[in-house]
Amino acid sequence: MSIKTAVKAALSVVIIALVLHNIDERLLLATMARANAGWLLWALGWFVVSKIISALRFNILLAAEGVELPARQNLRLYWIGMYYNLLLPGGISGDGYKIKLLMDRFGATFRRMFAVSLFDRVSGVVALGQLCLVLAIGIPALRPFWWVALAGILVSIPVSKLVCRRFGGELDKVWRVAMLLSLAVQIAQLVATLGIVLALGEAARWLEYSLLFLVSSVVAMLPLTIGGTGARELTFLWGASFLSVDPENAVAIAFLFYLISTSVALPGMALSFNPKMTESEAV
Repeated sequence: MSIKTAVKAALSVVIIALVLHNIDERLLLATMARANAGWLLWALGWFVVSKIISALRFNILLAAEGVELPARQNLRLYWIGMYYNLLLPGGISGDGYKIKLLMDRFGATFRRMFAVSLFDRVSGVVALGQLCLVLAIGIPALRPFWWVALAGILVSIPVSKLVCRRFGGELDKVWRVAMLLSLAVQIAQLVATLGIVLALGEAARWLEYSLLFLVSSVVAMLPLTIGGTGARELTFLWGASFLSVDPENAVAIAFLFYLISTSVALPGMALSFNPKMTESEAV
């Protein structure tokens, strides 16, 4: 284990300990235990949908760079990437795995595959920011700043276009489709989160919890912990105080989402042992 990995593992433990120290663990467990199974299945289904859309976006970006990957193989590769993102430090290790396989299989350059993977991430962050601003307008405490949110949404569109051009290559040709798919990904995950909120009987505060989810999604992308462990929960805990929502419910929502995302990513482990997906035979 490298020093960087050890530091991230330690930080994950510290964050989880901090979260547990600031909530009632028994109440948290009781909150999770009363969750409605039907709504959790709804959340699971919509999360899978979001990942399928995300895989489609990645394949469109690859195609723009001349990498024609069959949809089924792309989906399998994407799921393996999800598994490695969950397993390895930083939440971006799966991207490195996909880049290497695509370089081996198609002879693509590292620079272009890195650009595809990075823009895939950037488009998702832009969509997260846009939806955050939309939801913020609906929260009473933030409503007076609606004009800031509106300005941010309008500015984000040309800025994302300029950023796309900076990546070079042919990505600019699919910018519109990629951004629309990124919004679709985040909306599908919001619908999944709504299922968790409803499972806990917190429908009246769905807007606040949804905003916390979007913010926590950005934090979870940062390479600070292993697979984002604890980062989402800590964001929900701190955000609960700011938005005046129940901290136990907030952490329970974050933890249930983590369990769902983990269960969806785990099939990638089986695919990673599939001989057809080894590095020697590429994808």
